[in-house]
Amino acid sequence: MADNSSPDYKKLFLQEQERRKQAEEQQRQAEEQQRQERKRREQAEERQKQAEDEARQDRERNQPTTFAEFICHCHNLLSRSLTVETPSRSTTGKIPLPTGKFCPTRLRPWMDCLAQQQAVYDSVRSYLQPAEGPLARLFPPLNALEDLARRFALRPISSEQGIETYERIAVEDHVRDIVTELCKISEARDEFGLGDGVWFDNHTNALNVSDMDMDAVHSSDTRRPKSDQYCLHRVDGNTNTLLLTNEYKPPHKLSVENLRAGLRPMELWKELVQNDTIPTDPTEKLQYNAERLTNSAVVQVYDVMIKEGCAYSTLTNGLARVLLHVPHDDPATLYYHLCEPNREIDGEDEQSMQQQPRSSVARVLCLCLMSFRFPLRDQGWRNAAQSDLHIWKTSFDHTRSQIPGHELLQTPPQPGSSTSSRWTIPEPSSSEYQPSSSPPMDSPTVENHRVPTRSHASCGPSDVGYRMRSPDSPDPDPNGAAGRKRGFSQVALSSPSAQRAARQQKSGNGQDSQPQCRDAPFCTQQCLCGLQAGGILDERCPNVMLHRQGGSDTKHPITAEDLVTLLKAQLDDNIDGCLPLGGCGGYGAPFKLTCTLYGYTVVGKGTTSELWEEVSREAEVYKVLQKAQGSAVPVFLGTIDLAKIYFLHGAGQIRHMLVMGWGGESTASMELEPWLHQEIRRSNEEIRALGIYHEDFRRENILWNKELGRALIIDFHRLVSRQEVVDSFGDPSVGMLALHSKSTRDQQPRTRIIRTYVSSGIHLRLNGEVQKVQKHAFCISRDPKSLTEEAMNLEHGMDWVCVKAGDARARERDVGVDYPAREAA
Repeated sequence: MADNSSPDYKKLFLQEQERRKQAEEQQRQAEEQQRQERKRREQAEERQKQAEDEARQDRERNQPTTFAEFICHCHNLLSRSLTVETPSRSTTGKIPLPTGKFCPTRLRPWMDCLAQQQAVYDSVRSYLQPAEGPLARLFPPLNALEDLARRFALRPISSEQGIETYERIAVEDHVRDIVTELCKISEARDEFGLGDGVWFDNHTNALNVSDMDMDAVHSSDTRRPKSDQYCLHRVDGNTNTLLLTNEYKPPHKLSVENLRAGLRPMELWKELVQNDTIPTDPTEKLQYNAERLTNSAVVQVYDVMIKEGCAYSTLTNGLARVLLHVPHDDPATLYYHLCEPNREIDGEDEQSMQQQPRSSVARVLCLCLMSFRFPLRDQGWRNAAQSDLHIWKTSFDHTRSQIPGHELLQTPPQPGSSTSSRWTIPEPSSSEYQPSSSPPMDSPTVENHRVPTRSHASCGPSDVGYRMRSPDSPDPDPNGAAGRKRGFSQVALSSPSAQRAARQQKSGNGQDSQPQCRDAPFCTQQCLCGLQAGGILDERCPNVMLHRQGGSDTKHPITAEDLVTLLKAQLDDNIDGCLPLGGCGGYGAPFKLTCTLYGYTVVGKGTTSELWEEVSREAEVYKVLQKAQGSAVPVFLGTIDLAKIYFLHGAGQIRHMLVMGWGGESTASMELEPWLHQEIRRSNEEIRALGIYHEDFRRENILWNKELGRALIIDFHRLVSRQEVVDSFGDPSVGMLALHSKSTRDQQPRTRIIRTYVSSGIHLRLNGEVQKVQKHAFCISRDPKSLTEEAMNLEHGMDWVCVKAGDARARERDVGVDYPAREAA
């Protein structure tokens, strides 16, 4: 019989095996759970790290940048990403006719440009990125620059406006930011002479008729032409002083390849301008095209440098930049240095980029700071320079238009190619200026900051004499005072007293007249009335003791004619002896003039030769207004034809002046109160009683004179007299009806009805049709918007109507179609 109590080993084995499996499964599950938990922790840690990284990156991108970071980001984001539109989709615009421009005799490489800029850049880094101490974060954050880069990436450069926008936002604004930070450091302000900072603005000459679009000069708001040139100014309080100019050319018009091929050492006038030979070999023709195109643009910049007296300027197409320098004692030689930031900078080597000024922002920054050390050359230098320079009748766009289209699409031979034999520097003659190849090695230091001396901002030894003189030192013009004495002796004087004064002036102390002119108060209107009439002195004139010459005379020592002759002699002797008062109207710019012998201080309204025929009409008007001088208009003394040119920034080449008393402050900035209305009306009626009707009667042309307590009217180049009035029916009782302006700057005569003196039944001719008017006071103008202010100025309380045919907003009346202007308050 079997033993039923014996264990079932197989069952036990299976049970044990099952327990092991369960234990293993539990262990596996536990391990899997641990692994999952570990993975979750790792993922959580990764998410946390990623969030921290994103937060850190976000903080870094939003935090202000250091100087070194700022320079690198500007280059990597804004320069490297710059794109150019294909020529077929780029703008062409109008092609201006060639005009005469001052042309350098020689073109030479600026050999020590890099060394000069490096010295300046090292000094900037010592202030903004010192080797010791915490890094200052002063500049725009990375995300702001990235946003700019995205916007520029969407709009390739295709026009002058495109390159202007890019340069202003991507380069010039950032240069201004850096200079602003330097201005906060007293040592940097002293080293570079920074003033209150810099300001960029477009450059046009308000009095340059040849540059204007004549379709747009009918209103005073549209006289300034479009410019593809921006100027850098030093800011000192409310004063802006020109430092250098920046010329823009879009890269589809002036390519980097053309700049490389076109810039080479050459006798520019002889080899390029006077050479009429056009190569027939295709490769040589491309080289010829590149040289003419590039140097046409370069000469455009050089012409401005001579006229404005700038030592430095730049020419850029956004991708490349040409730095230009005119030495003080050799203005016929133009030095150039071509910069290609994207080609010169290794994107991976940020340390090199931080230490060397090779980016666009760094280049312009250094040239800007270099220009602070070189004040503008005076008018004597400019006149002496231009008298010895050649004139090239050229225009960049016209030059480009003469090149066949298929040649414009081809790349000219680049330096180092088979045509590189043309790229040799000619041996200079013994009289030729030779630049130094490296900057001076000695430089003083102040508080561990390297301070580049003035010699570091030079082109070579020839500038040393100029740099080492103080700003008040005499002009190193080789013609010197002797040449000016000869010019003075040739002036014809109108009276014995003027001749005697001229002899005293010629043999006098010879001191610079501009400081006296700057500080001298203006003579009173009563003083100048006495001078004009040969009468007695005005004891209230602040210059009366100077007029007396230390004596006790009660009468003026000279006549008005003598004063004008003496002022002309002074300006012919030293054109820098007058002081621009700032601002410029459509037809003239005001200057302060002081007679150094007798202390008469007056105003000269300077204008160009192109506008003189029109502006000089004012002299005849002032004769008609003789009785109103010193009461309704300033005292007029005469005219001056300058022997030299005054190159006035923002105006043009001043060659003529109207000389008159200082009228006062513009009423445009005054509140138009009833009493001022009354005074304006009083003066206007006074000149009307003498038969003169002003055709540009704006607040800007009405001055308030505190001395007289009167409103003085100026700018009579656009006017009509009683004899010029047109009455459709020839009835003289109607009074002044239709007034015609035939300005040389307006292509069409304009008819403006100023006022009638009858209540009804007036007929006038408007746009060739006779209209019947039943208003007792009305005006016709091309611009009804400007009439409101005109009506307020002229006729307080009158009912003014501007008749403008075809205006859909107007209502029908007896005058045809009219546009009512609001009445004066």
